[in-house]
Amino acid sequence: MDFHRIEWIFLVVFAFLDIFLGWSVTQNQKVYLSTGTTGGNSQIVRDIKQDDITVPKLSNKQVSSSYAASETSTMLSQNYERVAKSGDQNVTINTGAYQTLDARLNRPLRLRKKDVLGQVKSFINNPNNVLFGKNYVYEADMSNGSRYVFVQKLAGVRVIDDRAMLVLTVNDGSITGYTQTYIDKLKMMDNNQKIMSARDAVYTLYRSNEIVNNSRVIWTHLGYTWLLNAKGSTVYVPAWFVGIESKSSKNVTVKRVNAITKAVIKTR
Repeated sequence: MDFHRIEWIFLVVFAFLDIFLGWSVTQNQKVYLSTGTTGGNSQIVRDIKQDDITVPKLSNKQVSSSYAASETSTMLSQNYERVAKSGDQNVTINTGAYQTLDARLNRPLRLRKKDVLGQVKSFINNPNNVLFGKNYVYEADMSNGSRYVFVQKLAGVRVIDDRAMLVLTVNDGSITGYTQTYIDKLKMMDNNQKIMSARDAVYTLYRSNEIVNNSRVIWTHLGYTWLLNAKGSTVYVPAWFVGIESKSSKNVTVKRVNAITKAVIKTR
């Protein structure tokens, strides 16, 4: 596509985005007025303890970030035959809002008990097994022994989103397949601004009744997530991802907060 046309598309997208965000900030302003006040935070700390919620030491550091955008990628459908043939896999491409590649190994790959993660990484870094595998990084907190989650790292940032994810399935000690989505390019916008801290993200979730009693916050991550589609492009926003574990059931849920508008992002 012509570069000048790409620039024009992004200008239109972000003109629309500015209007949307102005409205969004206005709608959410009341909820977050006391987030940065010492008195307000002290009361939140007391309330959290009273509700039997355990919170680790959280950083109050604020960094600068911006919105980002990408165009719809067809790289998986253009290249899937390569891994289908060389990797001895049954590969299908599903299309919708974005492309998804589902692969099932015809012969599951047995993993040695020592350094399982290293073997998994070697598998995805082999271009005969996985397309563009070196563009993904491991997300330990979102993984377990049967599900290894990798997310894309583009333009120096992690995109923790269904549109940029690689999930390997391990059954009975063998890699049996994986599901993959992919973003080809990510353009960062020149509108850097201070974003909320990890501490304020957790407090925001608590204020919004997104953290239930008798639970613990076990991790926080900053990454990019889908915000909206506009004019053929996909817009992403920096967000805080917060892992919350129930003390009774040990189940973990992941909550998200828009790091710019400070609004809770509801699960899609």
